[in-house]
Amino acid sequence: MVQGTYPEAAGAPGGIAVRSWLGKVRARLRDIVLPEVEPEPEGETADDTESTGSIWAARVGRAVSRLALIVAATLLVVSIGLFTFRAVYADRVYPAVAVGDVSVGGLTVDEAVAAVEQRARELERGTVTFTWNGKTWSPTLSELGATVHVQESVDAAYALGRDGDAVMRLGATGDLLRGDQQVPLRTTIDPDVLASWFESVNADIDRRAVDASIRIDGAEVVIVPERSGTVVDEAAATELILGALSGLEPVSAELPTTTELPEIYASDLEEHREEVVAALKQPVVVVFEGEESEIPPGDLARFLTVETVSRNGQPEVELAVDREALASYLRETFSGKVNRMPVDARIAWSGEQGALVALEPSVDGAALRSNAFADEVAESFLGDRKPVEIPVVVTKPRIDSNNLGALGIDGLLARATSNYAGGSEARDTNIIVGTQLVNGTLIAPGEEFSFNGAVGEITYEKGFLDGGVIENGIIGRAVGGGICQVSTTVFRAALLSGMPITEWWPHSKRLLGYERDGWTAGYDASILQSGSNPEYWADFRFKNETDGYMLVHAWNEYPYNIVEIYGNDDGRTVELSEPSFANPDGKFAAWFTRVVTYADGTRSERTFESVYS
Repeated sequence: MVQGTYPEAAGAPGGIAVRSWLGKVRARLRDIVLPEVEPEPEGETADDTESTGSIWAARVGRAVSRLALIVAATLLVVSIGLFTFRAVYADRVYPAVAVGDVSVGGLTVDEAVAAVEQRARELERGTVTFTWNGKTWSPTLSELGATVHVQESVDAAYALGRDGDAVMRLGATGDLLRGDQQVPLRTTIDPDVLASWFESVNADIDRRAVDASIRIDGAEVVIVPERSGTVVDEAAATELILGALSGLEPVSAELPTTTELPEIYASDLEEHREEVVAALKQPVVVVFEGEESEIPPGDLARFLTVETVSRNGQPEVELAVDREALASYLRETFSGKVNRMPVDARIAWSGEQGALVALEPSVDGAALRSNAFADEVAESFLGDRKPVEIPVVVTKPRIDSNNLGALGIDGLLARATSNYAGGSEARDTNIIVGTQLVNGTLIAPGEEFSFNGAVGEITYEKGFLDGGVIENGIIGRAVGGGICQVSTTVFRAALLSGMPITEWWPHSKRLLGYERDGWTAGYDASILQSGSNPEYWADFRFKNETDGYMLVHAWNEYPYNIVEIYGNDDGRTVELSEPSFANPDGKFAAWFTRVVTYADGTRSERTFESVYS
């Protein structure tokens, strides 16, 4: 039995030592099976020859026996050797194995991964340089979508000589003993990343093919001719990149390009051009409140775009409208004709009809919906040229003559008068002007009536004249003198309506002109517009605390100033006490108490006191 030892596995043993050891084993076996034959002595006889043949026969028999023994011993030695070989490399890559150009024989899997990982990073950082027409691109293989699969590569190297049946494993081991074995480096390229890089290069080249197109140039419709282009030959460039990966070396080459042909030619568009010309000959008709106007086709052409596309190898023309720009044009052109604020109806109470009537009808407000208008104009322009009703946002007036019942005014709440006989012509004029301004005032539920708010600033422009006034206890003349005749009448009507009086100022001096027809001192109300800031004006105010609107109806029948308040009768009643008078500190005082009883039986009282100097 031939004995021998394998070289140690420590220190990453290689294929050279193993092959040397096996060579010595083969030589030893040869010497045993075929020993050297000693030369025969000279002068032997025939009997000697016969004896020699027997000797050789005996030797051959012994050799066969030895050969059988040696074969068995060899198989045993080989088996022991293979077992020892596999035991030594149980957790290592077999010797003489390389992944790409990285030798990993004798390394553990982790050591092999580390070695290949370093080479992979170098490879992925390697560049492929392309040049064309003075331009240069040097992307790394990683930027081109290349990835080295280190673990897969090392796993394949480790599996070499271990996969398959016993015969296959023995054959693989023999291959390892005869020479180095190389496992290719596993790599892939992401096609999406590579395609994206090609697109960026095409953008740098900036010579893409251009299809023929139709363009609107003012009033002209022209065909813009096609143009061939130059783009990356992606198949050829991909081969160069794959070559860099398989060769494990950087590549520098001329960028392969190819001619890109357009899909649409000028000769394909003549018929479509005539269709666009025909589309630009008709205006779009628009209608607002029954009145028609036209948008000239020349104006619309500014917003028209023509796109040519190829579908199934055939050119198609698509017309579109820049709707944002069109909306801006329509807004500028039609807002002045369409936009308006709502106008309330002028209303009054009709005694004959026993209801509210509109003296002047209300007008709805309107605001142009420019974006919707642009959409409808575009649809008409690109379609059947159907007239377009201008779309608007309608704002209803507060006082809608078509819906007066919504105000909730169903009857007379109070009526009061004052007698202004004997005054000057200027004073009478001021009373008439003030009455006209107060007449028709509407007070919404929960809101206050303001006398100053109803008449506005008292000016000559409104028709007021200079008349007698009392200001700070001094009698004088000022524009609007006598207007307090009207505020007094409104005060009396508000008292009788039972509405809360929120601001009231009696005159500083007693004026007998207000004490007629059963009205005594204390039933007057003054207002004063001193300075330009209304916050500091003396006003008369009362609040509408019903659920419906209230209407102040005022007019003059000389010598009477008459005020009626209409509204929603909620069942309240009003009682005024007899007036009381006194002379405190040389002055004259008058007072009375108003009691309001509500429909639920609750009551409210207030005493109104006037002190005159």
